[in-house]
Amino acid sequence: MSDRTPSPRRQLLLAMEQTLQQISIENGYLTDAGAGWTLEPTPGDQDTQAVLTALIEKQQRPESPSKVSTHRLTTVSVIAKVPADTEEYQQVLDDLVTDIEAALDTREVARNFPDGIQVPVYVGMEPLMPEKASAGWVGVLLTYQSHIPKK
Repeated sequence: MSDRTPSPRRQLLLAMEQTLQQISIENGYLTDAGAGWTLEPTPGDQDTQAVLTALIEKQQRPESPSKVSTHRLTTVSVIAKVPADTEEYQQVLDDLVTDIEAALDTREVARNFPDGIQVPVYVGMEPLMPEKASAGWVGVLLTYQSHIPKK
């Protein structure tokens, strides 16, 4: 294993991991989604109780002229899936969104992000519904953006 410094993208994902893994009922959240954290989702994840991950979706030029030569505006997708009965889809979906937003919107979250990496800012949310109502799960895709250093 290499001792090289992780890229800014990897540092962003690792900071999100440290933050989102805290989502548990024991820590005062509404779900235990943090137990399903993974940086490497696989097709087998569909059999697990919960899945929570963050993926770099894209990078683009920052809007601020002062950051153009030093940073990249990085879009991160947070994907989560938790068990849900058909009668509870909307409530479980709402709880899941509430938990992720709360985890990334606390004052304490800033300490998880290295210097130079902006705490992700909320962009949007889309529900992820199973094809069959009997699938037993509900999911969500939340999009965040962060300015991170080029190097």
